[in-house]
Order: sequence, then structure tokens, then C-alpha cells
Amino acid sequence: MNWIDRAVAAVSPHRGLERARARAQLHRQIRAFEAGQPAPRGRDWPASARGPNAELGPALRYLRRRSREVIRDGSYGARAVQIRVAHEIGYGIAPRSKTGDAATDKTVLALWDRFVAQSDISGRLNLYGQQALAARTRLEAGEALVRLIRLPGAEARQLGLAVPLQLEVLEPDLLDDATPLFAEPPADGSRVVDGVVFDRRGRRAGYRLLRRHPGESAAAADLAGGVRHDTIPAADMIHLVRAHAQRAGQVRGVPDAATVLLRLRRLEEYEETAVEQAKVQALVGVFTTTPNPMEMDFGQEAAPAEPQERAVPAEVWPGMVANLPVGSDVKFLEPSGPGPFEPFALHELMAIASGFRVTYDQLTGDLRQANYSSLRAGKIEFRRDVEQDQWLMHIPMMCQPIWDAFIQAAILFGALPEREGGYPVEWSPPRAEMVDPTREIPAMVASVRAGFETWPQAVTSMGYDPQAQADEIADANAMLDDRGIILDSDPRRITNAGGAQNPAQNAAVEIAATGAAIPRPGAVPPEERDDGPVSWVRHYLARRGDRRAARKTAA
Repeated sequence: MNWIDRAVAAVSPHRGLERARARAQLHRQIRAFEAGQPAPRGRDWPASARGPNAELGPALRYLRRRSREVIRDGSYGARAVQIRVAHEIGYGIAPRSKTGDAATDKTVLALWDRFVAQSDISGRLNLYGQQALAARTRLEAGEALVRLIRLPGAEARQLGLAVPLQLEVLEPDLLDDATPLFAEPPADGSRVVDGVVFDRRGRRAGYRLLRRHPGESAAAADLAGGVRHDTIPAADMIHLVRAHAQRAGQVRGVPDAATVLLRLRRLEEYEETAVEQAKVQALVGVFTTTPNPMEMDFGQEAAPAEPQERAVPAEVWPGMVANLPVGSDVKFLEPSGPGPFEPFALHELMAIASGFRVTYDQLTGDLRQANYSSLRAGKIEFRRDVEQDQWLMHIPMMCQPIWDAFIQAAILFGALPEREGGYPVEWSPPRAEMVDPTREIPAMVASVRAGFETWPQAVTSMGYDPQAQADEIADANAMLDDRGIILDSDPRRITNAGGAQNPAQNAAVEIAATGAAIPRPGAVPPEERDDGPVSWVRHYLARRGDRRAARKTAA
């Protein structure tokens, strides 16, 4: 209380109490968020108030360079990127045509398979390899560019392409993010942010693409003068960026290693320090000093030898034995170690794995303390994060635009007819490997039996097409039945416990296929000809004949 409060309290205690309560309440409101106060504890914690693009712009070049270096030269960074790409893309995020007509779907997917093999403009990768390259580029640099190159029909026919469309994966360094000084704003109300052109309503209209990579040797002359860039329409460019995990309005992407770059660098320096310290500690030698020959007692009168001068060794090596000159004073260096290495490295590697969004065992391959429960718990969260990137980034930003451009090019090229409902598609990411199939498969079967998911949904979660899987199962069953083969894995014939579902039916299958042990009609009593194995044979032969006739008709 100051002297005014004391004076008011002396004259009117009620008013003084009200003033004290109001002062205490004001103090509590001001100090409600201690981390949001500039002082005293936040005095040394300055935080940027700039917008997302103004904050990222000056740092993005250094982040990209350092991210590429730790991934290129460091084993942990390379491993983390490899793991993420393998789970996000795997052997490719494949489409499933869903027009509702089996013949049309088959035609579309056959054309798609040809396009997949011919999609790369450089001719080195197929489409799924380009998906993996784009994902890796995004992980390293924070973003990736995929250019859709629409070719003239004559050129596509000359090259033997399925559709007049090819793709090119580019690094984001090619975006011209330099803003000319004193540049007048466009008259149409558009604006350019870090090389991306927006129209007056905020939609992406184009990308300013440099004609050469700024890091190549021949680019300096091109960028010194003349035309620096070409504006590519937004319809012909895919900008792959993890937009769902960054600030609203942020145009460019941040490398995944941005939060752990300093930790990676610090861990490498710490490892080098530990190795050098171990080398120094290995330098154990023996130094001897002989007395002055003038003072030695030789036991007889003899002329002493002239003392030989020896120089102190300039270098030391493990196991050395050196004789020092008389009067030399040598002080040994006894370096102390950098401290316990493994606890510090373990802590840093856990933080690095968290920054790369992988698990510790994936980053290091260390499974000493792992068990089924810990591995499954870690993989559940990891898989959910991977699926988020697949369904919120790769599929809507990259896969679907490529499919739309493919369908459009195929229709214009005459490879596909126009269709009222279009050509809808579903995407199938690569399957997630099971930690322990002996536990997870029974749980999946129980989920389907309980109705929590359907059989097609379970097959889709394994990375397969349910329609193709059902056709393949039917063909495999028909092939086995035609040969009279009954496998233990066939649930139609064998129970889960290993017994026959129906012994008479199994015998009929074998008899029908091999023709052995079929009773002649005269040897079978009439009362037994309508039941037992003989009736199963008749039914099976009729069914097999129907299937063969149906296949011949379809052919």
C-alpha cells in the first residue's frame, strides 16, 4: 500500500479495503499468463511477431542447405528420410477406377499402367518412382514441384506414348522468390509471394520458375541479366507442401529437419570430440632420463664420453619409449573425457527421431529394449501420422491432379471416350507391415466377423484392390478344384482346426478331377445314386461344366 491507500484506509476503512481488493485483482489479471509477460522471466525471451512468409523467407535458404547437408552426409538424417518415404509412398500410391462398369475400369487401368511406365520426361523413373522422388524432395527442402508437361498429339504418337502427358520433378530452388525493388503492383490486383503468383481473390494463378537452377555453374550468367524466369500456369504445376501442418497463409514449406538441425550438428561434434579424446588417451609412452655422463662412476679411470644432445620428441605415439636429454622437464597432458557418451547420445537421438517424426528404433535400428507392446504402440502413432500425410498431402495435392490431367489428356487424345459421370477414382496407399501377424490377423478376422469393418475394407487396408483380390481368389480356387488339390489354407474344404468341412464334398472334388474310384452305374444300387459322393460328383461336374462354358463364351 502506498501513502494514498493508507490515508484512504485511515479515513474510510471500507473504501481502503475496496482499493486493496481492486489492486490485488488487477495484479492477478496482469500476471495470468506468465510466459506472455515481457519481464522479469521473459526478459531474455524475444519472440518474432512477423507473419508466416516474412518470418520464413530469410531463413528458408539456410534451412534447405543445412537440411540437405545433414541428410546427404549424416547417417541418421538419411535413415529418417528413407523411412518416411518408404512408409508414405512405398511402392506407389495406386489408383482404383470406380466407374461402376468392370470393362471400363479394366480399360482405364490398362491405359494408366502404360502411362505409369512412360510418365517421366527424362525416361529414368516410372510414375511411382517420381512419387517417391517428390516425397524425398519435400522432406529435404520442405516442398517439391511437379510440372505437368502436356505434349502435342503428333509428338506423343511419334514417341509411342499412351497419352500426351509427362511429368518432371523439380527442386523448389527454381522458384524465383526475388522481389524487385520499387516494383509497381500489377494493375489486375494480383500479387507475388516468394515466387508464387496469386490473383486478386487469393487463388494461385502461376509460378515464377527460373530457367536454370541457381546452384548450377551455368546459372550465374543467365541470372545476371535478361529474362530470369518463366511464369508457369498453376494448372500445369503441382506444389507439394505440408500445408496442413504449418501456419495459415504460409506459402512455402519448411524442411522436416528444421527443428533438429542444431541437434544433429551438435551430436556429430560430440562424437568427433569423444573419438579424438579416446585417441589422446591412447597415447601412453615411457620417457627415461639418463644421468650426466660426467658424474657417472665408471669404476676405473677412463675418459668420459662426450654427452650427446637429444631433442625432445615433437610428436608422441602409442607405445613410444623416448630417452630425454638431461635436465628436460616434461609435463604430461591428462585430458578429461567428454562425459558419459551413451546417455547424452540416447537423449539427442530420441529428440532427433521426434523431429523427423519417426520412432527411435526406426532411426537407429536399436531394438534392445523393444517388445511387441512398445513396438505396436509406437507404430500406431507413427502410422497415423503417415496416413495424415498421405490423405491430406500426397493424394489431394499430387495424386489426384495427376489423375485428372491423365484423364483429360486421354480424352483429348482419343484414348478414352467422354463419359457423363467422368472417371472417379479411389486411391490405395501401400499397406502397413504388421508387427506380429499371428496376433493382428485374428484380430482383423474378428473385426470383419463382428461387422466393425467389411471384407473389402480389410483388403484395402492391406494395400490391395478388393475386386482384383476376389477375382484372383476365384481363379485360384477354380485352378485347385480342376486339379483336385485341397490345401490346408482353403476354408471351403478345411476347418480352422484342420479337419474337413465336408468329407463327402472333398472326396467328390478329388474324384471329379482325377477320375479315379468313380463307381460304374451298374455297380451302384439305385438307392445310393442320389446321395453320397456320387451325387456330389454329378453336382460338381455340372458346376465345372457351367464355369468352363461361361469362360469360353466370355473368350
